[in-house]
Amino acid sequence: MAINEDTRHENRNTLYLAKSGSGKSQALGQNKAIPARGGRVLLYDPNNDHKAHRFDKFSDYCKAVAAALRSKKPFRLAYTGGIGVEDFERWCRVVWLALDGNKITIVIAEELSAVCPSAAKASPMAAKLLNQGRKYGMQFHGTSQKPQEVAKTFYDGCEVFYVGRQRGNTATKLERDFGLAKGALAECEPLTFYLIDDAKQRAGPEIIKFKYKNIK
Repeated sequence: MAINEDTRHENRNTLYLAKSGSGKSQALGQNKAIPARGGRVLLYDPNNDHKAHRFDKFSDYCKAVAAALRSKKPFRLAYTGGIGVEDFERWCRVVWLALDGNKITIVIAEELSAVCPSAAKASPMAAKLLNQGRKYGMQFHGTSQKPQEVAKTFYDGCEVFYVGRQRGNTATKLERDFGLAKGALAECEPLTFYLIDDAKQRAGPEIIKFKYKNIK
């Protein structure tokens, strides 16, 4: 189980929300909070969007995580073998066992809408990570092209949001929730995001424009 509780860790959990092709993985991959080298990084990446040592077989992934923890060396390990609530839930269990409050662990999950049982609540271990992971050094980064299908647990557990191109009712709701101008998200170009940081709420949303980079 997670060890070395330390409540001094800040909540820097982050969501990236935008339509397909808008650059969510680019925004995530270029986030300076995530080390390009070194660090402890665990990924749920069924579409192979990120550079990492990849494992299609879950048992092999578990062995790799255990070996990495024993070595006490940096690691970047991605489980790429499946998609769905049950699959994500067992990955979350592995993440929970790997957390150490004396160290920062970057936890990345692609396409959250595919792993949420409902928009109301996340699966049990996912909820535990979002509710308790911070004090054990977890920094969560999750993406979705369908924000309306992502469990409220993830919104409540995150402080930082990159919000990009959306349309229709989804855009209207996100604009309202994040204090954006009406029509702002429909007009977003690819690789352009509104950055909302709840820890710096007084500063208001910031517009970030990324340039495409090879993140694999």
